[in-house]
Amino acid sequence: MLILTTPINIKYFSGVELEAYERFAALLVCGYKKVFVVPKLEEGRVPGPAYTYSDGEDPAEALRRAVKECGGGDVEVDGGTTLRAWEIIRRALGGAATYRIADDYINGLRAVKRPDEVERISRAVKEIKEVIAEAYAELSPGVSERKAAADIYLRLVERGLKPGPILVQFGENTALPHQGPTERRLREGDVVIIDVTAAYEGYYGDITRTFAFRGEPAGFRELYTAVSEAQAAAIAAARPGVRAGDVDEAARSILRRRGLERYFVHRTGHGLGLEFHEAPNIAPGEGYALRGGNVFTVEPGVYVPGRFGIRIEDDVLVEEGGARVL
Repeated sequence: MLILTTPINIKYFSGVELEAYERFAALLVCGYKKVFVVPKLEEGRVPGPAYTYSDGEDPAEALRRAVKECGGGDVEVDGGTTLRAWEIIRRALGGAATYRIADDYINGLRAVKRPDEVERISRAVKEIKEVIAEAYAELSPGVSERKAAADIYLRLVERGLKPGPILVQFGENTALPHQGPTERRLREGDVVIIDVTAAYEGYYGDITRTFAFRGEPAGFRELYTAVSEAQAAAIAAARPGVRAGDVDEAARSILRRRGLERYFVHRTGHGLGLEFHEAPNIAPGEGYALRGGNVFTVEPGVYVPGRFGIRIEDDVLVEEGGARVL
C-alpha cells in the first residue's frame, strides 16, 4: 500500500490537483484501487471512494477506515510527507506496521515521461524560447533586472503558462548562478543571462540564454564557446543505458581541458516534469542509467567571480537513438 501526501504526487497518480494546506489529505494506492482521505470541504473535488473528516475531527480515524478498505499490509510513504502528516499516519496504522519511504519507486516512475507529458513540456519550451527572444529584443540601457523579469512573467501568463523562477541578471550579477533579479540596471557591454522556468498544463520547461549586450567584455567569446562545446558534448553522450554521471562528466571534461572546471560550480542538469527540479539528477557520480522518456536540462556554465558568468540551458528527451533537444 502506497500513501501519498504531497500535492505533486497525488496529482501524478490521480490527476487531481489537491492542496489541503495545513489540513491532512492523502491518496492511498493499493493495487488498482485508489482511495482518498480528504477534509470534508474537499469531498466534491475527488473521485470516490473517499473518506472525509470535518474540522475538529481526527483525520487519523478517516485514514484508518481507508487503510482497512485497502486491506492493510506493508506501507510505503511519500518521502515528502510532513512531520505533522506522518504523526497522523502513525496514529492511524499503529506501531506494528512496517514502513518504507517510497521515493525510489515514485521518482523512477515520474522520471520516464509519457508522450502526453513530453508534449506538454515541449509546448512550455517553445513558449519560453519565444518569450526570451522577445524580452531580449526589447532590452534597453537603464532597464532594471527586476523590471525585465516582471515583463517576462507577464508575457508567460498571457501565453497561458504558469511561471516558475525567472532570473534576469546583468554584468557582474551573472557570475552568481542563483542571484535573483535586483535593481541593477543594464549598461552597454554587459553580459545578460535570462533563465526562465514555466509550466504548460502543469509540466515545466526550463531554458537559459546568455547574451552580450551591445558589446562584450574581454574573454566572453572564448568562454561562451567553451560552454557551448561542453553542452554539445553532454547532449551527445546522453542515450539509454548511459549513467547520468557520465553525461555530467562529458560536459565537465570539456571545461576541465580548458582550465575552466573550477568555474563550473553546479551539476550539468536536472529532470523536468510536474516539478522543475526532479529526477533524473545529471550530476557527478550519479549512477542512474538513462532510459527512453527521461527529460532533463543540460546547462553547463562558467562563472568568473566579479566579472561575468555564462550558462546555456536546453531541455532534452532521451530516445532510442540518443537525446533530442526539445
